[in-house]
Amino acid sequence: MDWSRGWLELADMIWPRRCGVCGDCLDTDERYVCAECLADMPLTYFWSWRNNPAEQILWARTYLQGVVSLMYFSKDNDYRRLLYAVKYQGNAPMGRWLGHMLGLHMHGEYPVPDVIVPVPLHWCRKWKRGYNQAEVIARGISEGLGGKVPVLTGILRRVRYSTSQTRMSVGNKWENVTGAFVIGDIKKAADKLSGRHVLLVDDVLTTGATVEACWEALRCIPDVRISYASVAFVPRNV
Repeated sequence: MDWSRGWLELADMIWPRRCGVCGDCLDTDERYVCAECLADMPLTYFWSWRNNPAEQILWARTYLQGVVSLMYFSKDNDYRRLLYAVKYQGNAPMGRWLGHMLGLHMHGEYPVPDVIVPVPLHWCRKWKRGYNQAEVIARGISEGLGGKVPVLTGILRRVRYSTSQTRMSVGNKWENVTGAFVIGDIKKAADKLSGRHVLLVDDVLTTGATVEACWEALRCIPDVRISYASVAFVPRNV
């Protein structure tokens, strides 16, 4: 008898887990999202799509090896609840699960990076939230890529506390993060990143302002190659 499964079934009877998208009760074998919602997830397939819309957003502003996102994000799409749960409701395990899913899709389809660097939060916001959602997602991506790609924190620091960009105009978003990121220790960063392929990771890609600000900070490292990954991508018409 599978006692662990029995305990899970009992726990689901007492404290039913619900799908993060539709709210229906999850079966014992389902995690975070029910099978039906998982099958309907609006995947981007950017990991096998060169010159995809996410890459085009950053053309002429940055030079990136590639840009990938797991799914499309829309205010009218119930899948946005997954990101809200990770970012505002303390659901770090879901963030890791989403990152793991993205890593699995990238595995074998996308050039494997040498290291993964999560976009940092300002210390004050991280203290309020309890964790950096980008770091949680990054560790999930590493697992999905086979667990052999290290996640490096402390490479980048956010030195300016910026207000939330959720309701900002495009222009204000660029101003909000300009100069917000710096390399903590240039020598140590160069030792770890010089000549290597770095995957920057964040939760959502909208205008690309944050990506560019991080790229500007990292581009001084000799021969560094930079890619970017996020869980969600907001199309230009949203």
